[in-house]
Amino acid sequence: MTLAARHAAIRVRFETQWASATPVQYPGVKDSGPPASGPWVRMTIQDAGAEWVGMGDPGNNPARYVGQVTLQIFTESGEGEGEALALADAAIAAFVSWNDATTGVRFVVPPYARQVGSDGKWYQINVVAPFRFDAFQ
Repeated sequence: MTLAARHAAIRVRFETQWASATPVQYPGVKDSGPPASGPWVRMTIQDAGAEWVGMGDPGNNPARYVGQVTLQIFTESGEGEGEALALADAAIAAFVSWNDATTGVRFVVPPYARQVGSDGKWYQINVVAPFRFDAFQ
């Protein structure tokens, strides 16, 4: 399975679960910048590493790849953290124990939230959802 297929499956999962709760910004997508006002989220899928988990003949060497989805949730500063926390709960719920049968992507580590705080106009909370998948090389 290709990186593009795995990333697409993760994006589709998030978009289906998020159900247009806020605008979503994706890296490298033209015209997907933050809105002038109101909450929004930036989604980044980061591939982080790999290791051999066994040895076999060429094409039969199992490798385990790991990565994480980072959802940067932004709400307007001065409004308190309530809305940001509610959005973080929804983002966490999107990936808790989710496995994609087609690509083999598995979210086996619980997603978690990390408060970043205010910076000018925006209050930020990041949700991190670690994932892994196995492939034969």
